[in-house]
Parts: sequence; structure tokens; C-alpha cells
Amino acid sequence: MEVVAVHSRLGGLLVLALATPSLLAAQQKSYSVQSFDARIRVNKDASIDVTETITARFVGSWNGLYRTIPIKYRTAQGLNWTLGVSLQGVEDASTGQQLRTETSREGHSIKYKVWIPGASNADRTIVLHYHATNGLRFFDEHDELYWNVTGDEWQVPIQAAADPPREMRVSQWTAMWCASPCHTRWSITKA
Repeated sequence: MEVVAVHSRLGGLLVLALATPSLLAAQQKSYSVQSFDARIRVNKDASIDVTETITARFVGSWNGLYRTIPIKYRTAQGLNWTLGVSLQGVEDASTGQQLRTETSREGHSIKYKVWIPGASNADRTIVLHYHATNGLRFFDEHDELYWNVTGDEWQVPIQAAADPPREMRVSQWTAMWCASPCHTRWSITKA
């Protein structure tokens, strides 16, 4: 009986000893978004062009990151609509090299997988360009722009991104704002 108990204890210790290095490696691998900037241009046809600059800090070896954008909306008033989002391209900010992407749909969102070479123990900055339709809503008293700037489905922390403005007054279709403290500048301009 005691021999079985000794084998069980040794087996348990052996399993624990084998599991510990992989647990340490998993704890060491992480990434976070260090900064998130967005620029939105409103075109004459009411479409928008969006440029996002994302700096990510990679700890350990990674293939890249995911960018998930909500595109289906439903309001409490029963208004339903879908944004038409088209990724125009993604580039490495330091080299200008176009990066490989893959597009998929997940529920109410569109998801872009971006491969980032050298995403290992490094800060990497990428620039994403989108064209979107159906993002502007026109009402008698005001107009509304629907673009969830950072999105709400990140699986990692975002260290610095400006809060969206509570209200924006547009003078000749040009507006700029910056959250306080000013970590990120966002701008909307008319084409």
C-alpha cells in the first residue's frame, strides 16, 4: 500500500515539475496596445475613410494581432443598420511594408487578423486604412456618425486612447478634438 502511495506522490511531483516550465512560459507571453490613434474623414458621398495607428507591445513571440470592428447595430428605438466596412490596407509604420491580413465575420462584427513580422519582444506600430459606408445618420435636429473607434472586443489592455467626445460641433465640416489628458488626437474632416 505504501509503495503505491510513494509512486503516486512521485508521479504527482513529476507532473508538477514538467508543468511548471510551460506555465512560466505562458505567463511571460503577452501583448498590449500601447497607443491607439484614429482619424476619420467624412466624404462628400457620406462615406467615411478611417486611418488607425496602433502601437502594440509584444512580450514573447507572436504572429500579429486581431482588430475586431462592430458593424451591425440596433438601437433602443428599433433602428437597425449595418456598416459596410472595407479594409483598404495595413502597413508596418516603420517600413511602409504592406502586411498580410485575413478577414472573417464573428456575430455582429468583422474581424481582421494582421500578421506582423518581428512581433517578438518588441513594440510594433501598424497603420490600418478602412473605407466605410452607412456610418452617417441624418436627423432633423442633428446628424450622427457611427464608428466604434477602438471597438469593445479587445482581449488585451489598451494603455492610451482618447475618449470619444461627448458632443462635437462641426464648423464647415471640420472638427478636431483631443481628450484630456491628451494621449491621442482624433480628427474628422470633410473631403
